Amino acid sequence: MWGVRCLQSVEEILVRVLFLGAPIAPHPDPQIAFEKKFEIIGYNTGNLLIGQSLFEEIRFEEFGQGLDYSPQEANERFDIIAIAAANFIFKNFDLSYLADFIEPTKLPCLVAGLGAQASIIGEKVTDIPEGSKRFLRIISERSKTVGVRGHFTAEVMNDFGITNVREVGCPSLFRKLRPDLKIKRPGRDAELRVAVNGSRNVFLHSANPEAARRVEADLLKLSAHKKYPYVLQNEEPEMKMLLSRDGREDDFGVAQAVLGQMNMEMDPSLYVKHVKENAKMFFDLAEWDAYISKFDYSIGTRFHGNLIALTNGVPATIISHDSRTTEMAELMSIPHIPVDKVGQLNVNELVQAGNYDEFQRKYTVLYDRFAQFLSENGVAHRLE
Repeated sequence: MWGVRCLQSVEEILVRVLFLGAPIAPHPDPQIAFEKKFEIIGYNTGNLLIGQSLFEEIRFEEFGQGLDYSPQEANERFDIIAIAAANFIFKNFDLSYLADFIEPTKLPCLVAGLGAQASIIGEKVTDIPEGSKRFLRIISERSKTVGVRGHFTAEVMNDFGITNVREVGCPSLFRKLRPDLKIKRPGRDAELRVAVNGSRNVFLHSANPEAARRVEADLLKLSAHKKYPYVLQNEEPEMKMLLSRDGREDDFGVAQAVLGQMNMEMDPSLYVKHVKENAKMFFDLAEWDAYISKFDYSIGTRFHGNLIALTNGVPATIISHDSRTTEMAELMSIPHIPVDKVGQLNVNELVQAGNYDEFQRKYTVLYDRFAQFLSENGVAHRLE
């Protein structure tokens, strides 16, 4: 079961790792066209936070990435398959391609950050493609334990008869490779530097779509009114708008469509101006870290957009809108507000209300758990 090489001691043996799932590094050519860069990163810049974190947490002898290997080549060149996972357990995701790749190899698996997606915690997630069910069976058989995002995903896995799971959260939480994490809470009357991490796309799969639409509109208004930066992750129309130097002919029409979708009363030309002046996007984690570390507070519905703030010591509040954001915020004790409970977005009150002492305590517990998870799956790591 344990592949070509006997993994006896993670202190002595470094394995050869084949990485699948989220991207493990930014594209080496910074001049590559946006469309290609966006495709490679999986159409969401937050994916880089997942994959690169796992890549940097593991110690290995050699590594490869992707599906461009025959089963024989994979067996000869690697000792283990590491999968930086996300919300894979979802009715619209067919993981047959991963099952088809892994099954004919003889390699064990390390799966971290596996999540189920539903509108609310507790909702059954059993109606998924057969190929995805096969993928779950294979990784269970090839892993000592499967690293899942939290209690909800553990329950979903149990519904499929899979019990060898460990609730570890997301690899991105531990990316600084330190056993403690200190959050710098600003003074009560401080003039806050705020980053907004929202997404106008989330209401489409939210537990309360209308509440989510209202909150996302309020986040956009907050950013525009206060000139707070708004970090884009998968909003392709706005990303292209931001990149166009002189403006595109269809920017006005795109802005009209977005404002109509969000039920927002704003001049489309002002929305275009807002995007060009206040929107930000990152395809490099070092640049994202350097930028977000300058702020006093982060807020919004984007889990990973707020998590990168927390890993840089910046307090953040997640507006939880579905099972994914709720599950990880609960496991990690990250301050969060259900989308249907959000009132006025008073950032000074919200940052003071967050229990960051509990988050820091839980972080240490999960850090040790994640290190143990890597070790029990035969992988050396860099976690202190």
